[in-house]
Amino acid sequence: MGTSLGMWTLFTNGASNVKESGLGIVLKPPTGGMIRQFIKTTKLTNNEAEYEAMIAGLELAKGLEAEVIKAKCDSLMVVNQVNGNFEVREDKMQGYLDKIQVTLHHFKEWTLVHIPREQNSEDDALANLGSSVEEDDILLGVVI
Repeated sequence: MGTSLGMWTLFTNGASNVKESGLGIVLKPPTGGMIRQFIKTTKLTNNEAEYEAMIAGLELAKGLEAEVIKAKCDSLMVVNQVNGNFEVREDKMQGYLDKIQVTLHHFKEWTLVHIPREQNSEDDALANLGSSVEEDDILLGVVI
């Protein structure tokens, strides 16, 4: 399968508020359509939520047997750390980075690019929904 035919596109975003966090994932297969996923989590920092969203998105793509992926993220820190442009200074962030690198080995080709938050609006809305919805409003932690 050629790169142009087999490119999956992943948009991820993490959001955090006082009580909890939400992870937004939008995955577009090469065949068209869109998979949206929202994951509600315990309280994370914004950086942790961004990493968790990227890991969850990559795991979802891997589970669907994607081979070529272009990931887009509005966290400059995550993009630059994964691409090796920024040094990681915290052990917890290094753990996240290690997990992403292991997952990326499952893809034949991958790219991770930074996009401005306004270009990530659908995913941003998903993540913010996740961090603001009351527990009673959701029966399951994952909404697809």
